[in-house]
Amino acid sequence: MKALMASLVIVVLMGFFVPALAQQAPGSGDNPPEVQPNVITRNNEPEVLGSTDSESVLPFTGGQVLLFVLIGAGTIGAGTLILRSSRKGSVDPA
Repeated sequence: MKALMASLVIVVLMGFFVPALAQQAPGSGDNPPEVQPNVITRNNEPEVLGSTDSESVLPFTGGQVLLFVLIGAGTIGAGTLILRSSRKGSVDPA
């Protein structure tokens, strides 16, 4: 109980001190800095890593599809087991 009260006091005190820390730094004044825009020059050529003369092949994305299917099936199976185990302990209203 003491730990709960201590953490509650800390959270309340943070509510008082955090807005004070959010004030402007001394000497910053009311004049914001001027930011100049960046000029980006681009080529009209497309930046493609593969060649366009090959057959239509799906790009490699780094993921193994079988691994994702196994993870999905495992989570569905785990959810089914949890649901069944939670229903076995309940009483039928009939």
